[in-house]
Amino acid sequence: MRLRSTILVLATILSLPVLADSAVKQNNTASAADQKTPAERRTEIDRTASETLAQVYKKYPKAKSQIAKAPAYAVFRTGGFQAMFVGAGGGDGVAVASGKRTYMNMLQGKLGLGLGAKETREVWVFTSIDAYNKFVSSGWSASGEAGAAAKLGKTGGQVAGAKHLAENVYVYQFTKNGLSAEVTVNGAKYMKSDELN
Repeated sequence: MRLRSTILVLATILSLPVLADSAVKQNNTASAADQKTPAERRTEIDRTASETLAQVYKKYPKAKSQIAKAPAYAVFRTGGFQAMFVGAGGGDGVAVASGKRTYMNMLQGKLGLGLGAKETREVWVFTSIDAYNKFVSSGWSASGEAGAAAKLGKTGGQVAGAKHLAENVYVYQFTKNGLSAEVTVNGAKYMKSDELN
């Protein structure tokens, strides 16, 4: 038991420089983003959203019409790092319903063994306007993973390639290597951006 405690303390101490370096890099990136005007940040988010949707449509051609028919969708770019037993991340995105764009932020905390940094992109598809309104007005706090097959509303049609996250909510998640087999939103909080809306 004492050996396990000693290893845990050593691992934590050894991970501190990695956490500090990652925090500094993330802070420098955030500082660069803070220097952009809200209009520039919205333009960048919209560009990233278009690129991300294009990736989904290329991989799942049927998704284009299904997302177009859905009452709403949201697209996020997130980044984070993991150092030994703790990790953190954040990102931004846009939620869209009936042509109205709502810009949002995302924060994430993780516990578990790991080391490294990764960027992910997410496309959320809402098959009911109530699910979307709840997401935008109340935000979203999530923990756990979703990996069930996605079905479109009461019709039973699939949202091609998406993973079922909650009732009337389906998600595509990418890493730089492509679509993830599992959608992970561990410890994530999504909320409306006061600065960008």
